[in-house]
Amino acid sequence: MWQRATERRLLRRLARRGIQSFSLAVMLCSGLTPEAVFAAKSSKNDKASQQKSCQVLTVSPAGKLIDRLPLQDHSKGDDLKDFEKAVESLVTAFRKGDSQALAAMFHPRLKMTAAVVANQLAELRARYVEPMDISPLKLLWLDTVDGDPAAIPCDFDAAVVNPLYGYKNQASILFQASGQLDIARIMIGLVPMPDRDNKGVGGWKIGYFYSQQWTHAGKDPLAWIQTARAALNQKHPYASWVQFDVAEKLLRSNGFASYAAHESVIAERDSIMSAKDWLAETGKYSEGLRLEDAVSLLVPRGAGVLFKLRLVKELSTVEIQGHCKGIAKVLTQAKLSEGLSGIRCAYYRPGESLLKDSVTGGLFVPF
Repeated sequence: MWQRATERRLLRRLARRGIQSFSLAVMLCSGLTPEAVFAAKSSKNDKASQQKSCQVLTVSPAGKLIDRLPLQDHSKGDDLKDFEKAVESLVTAFRKGDSQALAAMFHPRLKMTAAVVANQLAELRARYVEPMDISPLKLLWLDTVDGDPAAIPCDFDAAVVNPLYGYKNQASILFQASGQLDIARIMIGLVPMPDRDNKGVGGWKIGYFYSQQWTHAGKDPLAWIQTARAALNQKHPYASWVQFDVAEKLLRSNGFASYAAHESVIAERDSIMSAKDWLAETGKYSEGLRLEDAVSLLVPRGAGVLFKLRLVKELSTVEIQGHCKGIAKVLTQAKLSEGLSGIRCAYYRPGESLLKDSVTGGLFVPF
């Protein structure tokens, strides 16, 4: 009874923090239904006294572990050797862009193919512009104690990692992909797979692969937070709100990891004005059209604003250009353009969904 009450309190705390305890990759790697996950419980009383942990380890550019893993986590010496070999193979394949080797390392339940991996790598190269350097950043060694997927805080960038269900020990390897434009962080999860039939197919396998933009215009989330605070000190609350919103986008949870700074960025942004008030203020400058939505925009030189406007009649290309330039002008006159790089106007026909790119198209006007 005490254990169940403890679990309920833990789940309530995680829910209040907005931490996701499960993900699609959890189900794929465990092979369990959601009902089975909630029903699964530890059968060993001594595990209640143990604590979940995250150990931050350093990996060399060649994939060698510089820090040692906790030896108490391994019953056999081969376990540690196999893990180090798996990390080295993963780093080598990833740096070389070897889609065949990477696909072979995925857990069989994920049914990954070399073609899918190659497509993901191509998208990374296109997005961040070659030549792109990929190197291991840190390795997060997780001890869940009993395979429970409750989130575990790590002493690296105040990250909180959501483990995959059913594995006492697992790891998340963070890579940094540095391109000509910006930097991405790639998180790859490794989980142990037993070789039950002695066919040589066991070992450490990839449980998930996720990439996340980490810088924009050469600035990481911390730099964007500092820029936003500076804009607020200079009496530019509108620009500050947008810059905090850019930082929030970069820090947004990916389902496998979140950052403690994310919630504080939202709080700082909303202390300037709520999202509803920001949208209401923005709507004053829509130059006669109804503003359906407005969001922060990542543009090559920094931060901008995207206006989603609803058309009441068709506009020609010339009229669209004139209208968007008019919005840019009134924003500048109102001194709301300070600290921002420009505005993009997107024009939507009646009934057209705002969740997609507008059929009519749009225009970007720099400030």
